[in-house]
Amino acid sequence: MEKHVIISVTSLQRDENGKDEKISLETPGIYGEEGDMKYVTYQETKLAGMEGTTTTLRMYGDHVNLIREGNFLQNQEYRMGKKSVSRYETPMGVLKVTVVTREIENSITAGNGRMRLSYDVELEGLFTHLNEIIVDVREDPEYSWKSEKN
Repeated sequence: MEKHVIISVTSLQRDENGKDEKISLETPGIYGEEGDMKYVTYQETKLAGMEGTTTTLRMYGDHVNLIREGNFLQNQEYRMGKKSVSRYETPMGVLKVTVVTREIENSITAGNGRMRLSYDVELEGLFTHLNEIIVDVREDPEYSWKSEKN
């Protein structure tokens, strides 16, 4: 089962000095379910600096996988209290990304709800930040209206 949705992504990064940087974007995407796994897929934008990249969040009962394909490549797992290492391939080169997940909340059901990840991220020993990603998903009213008309 898949449906068209509107995805609002808010990313908060807090550096070691306590300074916050917040980025928000809203974009059309797809919500789907395969067995016990739920997922959302969307195209990254210029605002996020990853144009030409498709991001998929696969949500399971006890963990989340982030998969990026296109100009940026990454497969990162978020599992409570666990350390996860991934390769982050960018047009400028490859970096090692290490995350330790602090919190996972997920209330997304049938294409509506919120998923929140809180985690520490270390980029190749260069810096460590606290990150939080909030993904709000709602059905796309344009597609709901079209399906009611047909």
